[in-house]
Amino acid sequence: MDDELQLGQERDHIGTLFRDLGVAIARHDKLYYEESSPEISDWEYDRLKQEYQNLLKKYPFLRTRARAPGVGDDRRKGFQKVAHRVPMLSLGNTYNVDALQAFVNRVHESVGEDVSFVVEPKIDGAALSLIFENGSLIRGITRGNGQEGDDVTRNANTIVELPHSIEIEDVPPLLEVRGEVYITLADFEEINSQRQREGLDVFANARNLAAGSLKLLDPELAQQRRLRFIAYEIASCSREFSTHGEVLHFLERCGFPTNGHRFAKTFADIWAAAECYDRERRSHPFATDGAVVKVNEHVLRGKLGAISSAPRWAMAYKYPTERVITELLSIELSVSRTGIVAPIAHLDPVPIGGTTIRHATLHNADEIARKDIRVGDFVILEKAGEVIPAIVGIVPDRRPAHVQPFAYPKSCPACAGPLKRLDGEVAYRCLNPDCPPQISRRLEHFASKQALNIDTLGPQRIEQLRDAGLLEQFSDIFRLTEEALLHLPNTKEKSARTLLEAIETAKRRPLWRLLHGLGIPHVGVQTAKLLTKRWPSMEALMAASREELQLCDGIGDIVAASIHTFFNDPANRRLIDELAALGLSMEDSAKKSDSAEETSFFAGKNFVITGTFHAFSREELKQRIEQAGGSVRESVSSKTNALIVGENPGGKLADAGRFGVPTFNEGQLATLFGGV
Repeated sequence: MDDELQLGQERDHIGTLFRDLGVAIARHDKLYYEESSPEISDWEYDRLKQEYQNLLKKYPFLRTRARAPGVGDDRRKGFQKVAHRVPMLSLGNTYNVDALQAFVNRVHESVGEDVSFVVEPKIDGAALSLIFENGSLIRGITRGNGQEGDDVTRNANTIVELPHSIEIEDVPPLLEVRGEVYITLADFEEINSQRQREGLDVFANARNLAAGSLKLLDPELAQQRRLRFIAYEIASCSREFSTHGEVLHFLERCGFPTNGHRFAKTFADIWAAAECYDRERRSHPFATDGAVVKVNEHVLRGKLGAISSAPRWAMAYKYPTERVITELLSIELSVSRTGIVAPIAHLDPVPIGGTTIRHATLHNADEIARKDIRVGDFVILEKAGEVIPAIVGIVPDRRPAHVQPFAYPKSCPACAGPLKRLDGEVAYRCLNPDCPPQISRRLEHFASKQALNIDTLGPQRIEQLRDAGLLEQFSDIFRLTEEALLHLPNTKEKSARTLLEAIETAKRRPLWRLLHGLGIPHVGVQTAKLLTKRWPSMEALMAASREELQLCDGIGDIVAASIHTFFNDPANRRLIDELAALGLSMEDSAKKSDSAEETSFFAGKNFVITGTFHAFSREELKQRIEQAGGSVRESVSSKTNALIVGENPGGKLADAGRFGVPTFNEGQLATLFGGV
């Protein structure tokens, strides 16, 4: 009887553990697929699923309680649901080389040794299916639950470098292309930098941002995220292909960016390709987290078939996330220019992913409380999406006895003003506009390279001028005199004149720079450029109604409301008048004439940049090409007009050769600029 009781208690315990694992997995599925805001890494998530499957195999009585296997579900309210012609399955994945070898062995056992494989880098993005009829894009559908997804065609139409019309002679009547939507690491960092300047929470990684952007209800906002697409498969087509290699070649002919691939016959070939991609992945402009191995021959794929959620002819090998443990020395509360008080972790310096990490974001008070992070803890650090260092947890066994829970303050650490959470926000905000750090951050943003680009007016100089009582608001910058500057410590005549010359030059900057520098909520660089293209004078822009703003391409309801509110504030109008009186240009005089742009070598062409340059930084080079009427893309494709090659070029040079794209070196480029 006691044995039966003990057995019953053990079954109850196992059943409870199994149920709790299922609940946790369902919760993380919702966070990952529906909300694009996961709380744990892919490795942690996969570990939970593996533990769930291990219990299921060990205890058969759990099968009646098991969750149905699936591919997750990214469907959201507000989107039309569309059934997939061909189920959009997920991929089986492993972090274990032995499991990858077992996959290859299973393929050989099922279809024999006469099989080849294709190995591709695994992009850490969001899956999207694109349907073309007679060469025209008619629909974009997310994975959804694998059987049906959300219609995101309006957002798909904003994707950079996506061929919306296939222009080849033998274009098929029906073509369904599948691939990954992603955001380049450079764009991701720029978006996060902008959010920091605006006092908003930064995004955790590029994959989450891409997935979330694809599901925005405002396509204008999606366009600002600069989504991109890499094709990896054809789901259905009115013509047949015998191998995956043929598919990739056809996709490239149609103008789709692909991700490169290697053919393999043996497991040694496969492993060599995976290791090569691992070494190369930090040179890619996008995040990759593994290698995908696929059977090349389509007839053999048909024999292998699929299980309910994944094909048997493909496997993803995922690179283990690099993690380190270090001590949390302190938590600093930083006040942004919009008043958000954000926690920053100061760490005992530790190397990870090729860099030494000293700081990490802690996001907000809720995140600190959820993970129970305390000063003095030993914390687990990883690079989220290979970009941002993130604290994913603590090491409980190494917690010193004296550490205390972190108490978020009730008043601003800089001005002692009250902190408040606004409706719909997770961050605490200091509502005092005269808070010293807010003033300094606003001035720094105004003078930054992305705004008026006032050389030598950096954070240290701004603090020096503020301490001397010479700088408190934007207009004070343009009232500075050489005499006043020479009274500052360690300021010589040459440095004073250099600063004044930079300030004078800033008065003639393009209007979009001034507009961006003003710090209007939700108005970043791209939005400022859109606005000044539509309204090339400050007077015209300030006179625009909210409805007129909403009609501007790329401006949604929220952005329009923010701009309209800003310019209808009497204090802001006085500021504009004051800056105009001090000589700042209020018209887009920097815009070149139409005839000049039309005759420019760069006008209307697409360029890609690779390598390093002596005369230009990459950002300066991009700006000069755009000012001359060209566009700068991240990857080489059949749509690229030229590759600009500096020293130590990457794989883009080989891509240019493959697509027959002409190249220009720095000397040739200088000659071309000289003619503009």
